[in-house]
Amino acid sequence: MRVLEKDYWKKIPEWKDTSRWEWEDWRWQIKNRLKSLEGIGRVIGKDLSKLKKVERVFRTGTTPYYLSLVEDFSDLENPILKQILPSCEEIDPFIQSEGNFDPFKEEILSPVPGLTHRYPDRVLFRATNFCSVYCRHCMRKRIFLEEERARTYEDYKRMFDYIRKNKNIKEVLISGGDPLTLPNRKIEFILENIQDIDHIDTVRIGTRELVVNPYRFFDEGLLEILEKNDKVWLVSHFNHPDEVTDVVKRAVKNILSTGTPVLNQTVLLRGINDDPQTIENLMRSLVKVKIKPYYLFYCDPTKGVLHFRTPIDKGIEIIEYLRGRVSGIAVPTYAVDLPGGLGKVPLQPEYIVEETEEYIIFRNFEGKTVRFNRCNFDIIENHTKNSEDLCL
Repeated sequence: MRVLEKDYWKKIPEWKDTSRWEWEDWRWQIKNRLKSLEGIGRVIGKDLSKLKKVERVFRTGTTPYYLSLVEDFSDLENPILKQILPSCEEIDPFIQSEGNFDPFKEEILSPVPGLTHRYPDRVLFRATNFCSVYCRHCMRKRIFLEEERARTYEDYKRMFDYIRKNKNIKEVLISGGDPLTLPNRKIEFILENIQDIDHIDTVRIGTRELVVNPYRFFDEGLLEILEKNDKVWLVSHFNHPDEVTDVVKRAVKNILSTGTPVLNQTVLLRGINDDPQTIENLMRSLVKVKIKPYYLFYCDPTKGVLHFRTPIDKGIEIIEYLRGRVSGIAVPTYAVDLPGGLGKVPLQPEYIVEETEEYIIFRNFEGKTVRFNRCNFDIIENHTKNSEDLCL
């Protein structure tokens, strides 16, 4: 966990006159977003004009807080800058040729606008297409091409009606864009209407505000809404240990005080977090501030994002590295979301070395093997066979 210095943002010329009261106001963070390459370039002291051709296709945006987490603005390979700054690879026709703006058929599997029904017991409720930060790896990068807007109350009512009529639906995932960029009155309207549907057991809010604008959770109005709606789980999206700060810790403490659990989904991104040590540091940092690692996702086949993809085996390698080095609560599920709306598939290292009708040979995280018979374990290590009389 990074501990930020007191008034650290004042060291950045752009915000040297910004008070703590302003900086810690989530509305100020959104109002003062940097929405152009010129704005970001002014803060980091770089001419980014060569990237304008990318910005003409995919918009740019970041909160002052998130940009302020970059420790060295001269390093364009910084993992936070790489999630903010456009890359010419995003519009390279060869690199992106196999991508699709809607690889999971979210629009096709949409019985009413804004609602995707892929799994029998769950629906995706897309409340807005607005984000306070436009992540370059976004799996819904098609929203970059649209006007920034939230859905209307009439849209929401049609979505509620569909959910009420389908009693097999037990869970609603509220996403976007980022639903927590909405004003409190809309968030309350959405949550109370979903909470009142008897057959809904769980509501998940997918948000990156905890990463890019944690001051959102200093807002008493939002915390009161979360406390009233006890079906809610919060799912955040941290990708790098530099994103986990003492401000985040304070925000998580506020969330947990409402009885709302906090999970995290990480995307495996080439050049940002695709090594075991970085993911280990991230998982340790998350658990330290009481966020439970949930998923490690293989990067989705979205057009404009394919340059971030790693080999699928890289994720398996990382999970195998984590196993035995960190607590089980810090090990996420590595998963691939299958194109065509076919759902998520978990992938794990192979720990079964050999299997017959009489026994199974398992391999542990250290490479040691154990043969499991019906009534005992025979431990095989360094080609030496020992017997432990454990009958299970």
